[in-house]
Amino acid sequence: MISFICPTFNRASFLKSCVEPVVKFTDLPFEVLIVDDCSTDSTSEVLKLLQAVHGFEKIRHFRLEKNSGAQVARNCGIAEARGDFFMFVDSDDVVVPDGVFQVLEHLHNKSELDYAYGKVLMTDEALHPLPGKAPVGAAFENVPLEVAGYHWHTMGPIYRRSCIEKVGLWNLELSGSQDWEYQARVKLFGGRGEFVDALVGYWRQHTGGRVGTRSFRPDYVRSVMKACDSIHQHAKRAGKCDDFLERRLAKKLIVHAIEWGANGFRREKRECLWQAAETARPDALVKLAAMVFAMFPTPLDRLLLKKIYQA
Repeated sequence: MISFICPTFNRASFLKSCVEPVVKFTDLPFEVLIVDDCSTDSTSEVLKLLQAVHGFEKIRHFRLEKNSGAQVARNCGIAEARGDFFMFVDSDDVVVPDGVFQVLEHLHNKSELDYAYGKVLMTDEALHPLPGKAPVGAAFENVPLEVAGYHWHTMGPIYRRSCIEKVGLWNLELSGSQDWEYQARVKLFGGRGEFVDALVGYWRQHTGGRVGTRSFRPDYVRSVMKACDSIHQHAKRAGKCDDFLERRLAKKLIVHAIEWGANGFRREKRECLWQAAETARPDALVKLAAMVFAMFPTPLDRLLLKKIYQA
């Protein structure tokens, strides 16, 4: 059985289009676990209608006691799932059954794999592909540098239960970069995985709230800093940390330090730069860059951040 674990919060308008493609798995045992993060809209009513049509055993509904975040909802789904395979799907996204079947078949045919993943296409709210946006999903080299790469979308992989047990639960401290940090731990501890050239889902862009964001949010940037530290520490524990990985993490931290500065958070900017310098401790160039950027005034940070986003 494959368990589709789906956190949701105030997305009643998207739930039907998220759930109904999954029920096309008529020849495969499956379950959809909807974990409601204390929605205040009509989520409960929509789920009751979906359960009435498709069955209470196929669509299982859980509600958290308080609004806690997608990571808590996913962990709840893991605890309640009955399947041998897991796939994480956000409630505003849509799976492509044929692609999911290809990835699942790949896992069935190659018992040595712990997980496999496909491609996810970025679309508008009506599921039309966004021009100029390449699908998320590609093979990667098994080198420390790529531990911090982003090679699949949250809904890209299908994991064996044993893989999830090795990797552990989603990081409760993170409000942003949750999937990036989890992906790093999968690469470090989850065993062997392979890319399958199949489209498994649509990543819908819309005006509602999302876990990820391009607009500035202090809690989000703070979470990215925690994610960088988590990846760094886990990589060292796994014996897969080198200068290239540390430099990659440090560069990401420097960009976010500039983001802090551009929004007037001078103390947080210095803290982020200090973390970058400590992450790439042997690299004199990173330390020098951190020292230089620390002296930039807010207007210069804003100009530099604009150039980075345009690149």
